[in-house]
Amino acid sequence: MKNYADRYEDFTRATVKLAEQIHNANKDKINAKYTLPEITLALRNIYKDPIFHNKFVGSKMSENKWSSGFCAMASVVIYEMYGASDVWDMMAIRGNDWVRGSVVFLRDKATGINFGTTGEHFYPETIPYELGKPLDINRLRTPNKDMFQRVLQMELGRK
Repeated sequence: MKNYADRYEDFTRATVKLAEQIHNANKDKINAKYTLPEITLALRNIYKDPIFHNKFVGSKMSENKWSSGFCAMASVVIYEMYGASDVWDMMAIRGNDWVRGSVVFLRDKATGINFGTTGEHFYPETIPYELGKPLDINRLRTPNKDMFQRVLQMELGRK
């Protein structure tokens, strides 16, 4: 059986592949500083940092939940950095709709692909994206979004 770190890296590769599909469908209609695969990989790298996790999630990072707590913040930042409403619908599974709790994610308008950079911490379950409903981005509480985005941009600048 794979350990969590191996599953995390497998999920990262799969998520970057989805990001590539979405990017290929949208790259000609938007002007973003970074590609969606670049943003995705940078996010997946910083989720592994315990200091980053503790600062933005407000709890100690457990061994098997590196990306836990980032779905809303990451979705908002991706939305703003990569095409906004030209590319995305903001979506959410409400806590009453899924026993595992609320999940915020994006749906690409061009491909219909549901996209989130978190979720491996639900293993062996997969997120039931079909339960998602549109969400007004202005209703999301992301008080540390600007700081989160600065950390992400620093990570993106390292390459």
